[in-house]
Amino acid sequence: MKKKEDWRGKWLSRLLFVDNGTCPVCGRVLFSAEAFLCSRCLEELPVNRGRVCTLCGRPMLDIETTVCSECRREEDPVFDGGFSWLGYTEGARDVVRGYKFESRRELAGWVGRQMAGDCAACPWIGEIDAIAAVPLNPNRLAQRGYNQSLEMAMGLADGLEKHGIVLKVLKSALERPVDTPHQVGEDREFRTQNVRGAFSVAEPWAVEGKKLILVDDVITTGSTLRECGRTLKAAGAAGIYAVTCAARP
Repeated sequence: MKKKEDWRGKWLSRLLFVDNGTCPVCGRVLFSAEAFLCSRCLEELPVNRGRVCTLCGRPMLDIETTVCSECRREEDPVFDGGFSWLGYTEGARDVVRGYKFESRRELAGWVGRQMAGDCAACPWIGEIDAIAAVPLNPNRLAQRGYNQSLEMAMGLADGLEKHGIVLKVLKSALERPVDTPHQVGEDREFRTQNVRGAFSVAEPWAVEGKKLILVDDVITTGSTLRECGRTLKAAGAAGIYAVTCAARP
């Protein structure tokens, strides 16, 4: 009798709840109709709807210019355009923490699919040839079990296909042979020096002459994305468009 009750309990649980269990923002149990965030937290996500930097895509606070302060500090900002889905506040931080530090791998793919609609509306999307992701060092990849930026890139490709935009994800074109320290809480100078020379292009034939979307989870100073972009352009990439889940203004 007990085995039968256990079977019924498991069947009912699978029917009602999704595998990821709880909303990463508020912790509520998720029902099958609310795949990765509960409906309230999804509605309250800080989606970027205002002005953005024409180079990196981060939200703009300065109404007197079209380029953000971080890109203005660079002689060569590297980026040819960009898009960031969320402002890095409130619920966005919890979403990022979920797929980056709480083993919610599927959440990263979901984020990529959510970004696709707004990304498809970007004026430069018709120029893109392929999608790449900021790579993890093999040691970090082994610890986490997956590269959240690559999961996001694959989700983005899936979402864009629904909008009639078919782009290949270059899963192994860009590598990170240098195991750099974590950058959370560090200043701009540290971040810039920390990633200098950290990346390499394993498949130059895959990027030469191509205009690429470069996907990462969060853009803070942009140091990591810029170094990846410089590496790709040095290998012959014709354009780099930064696409991120969230951005600090």
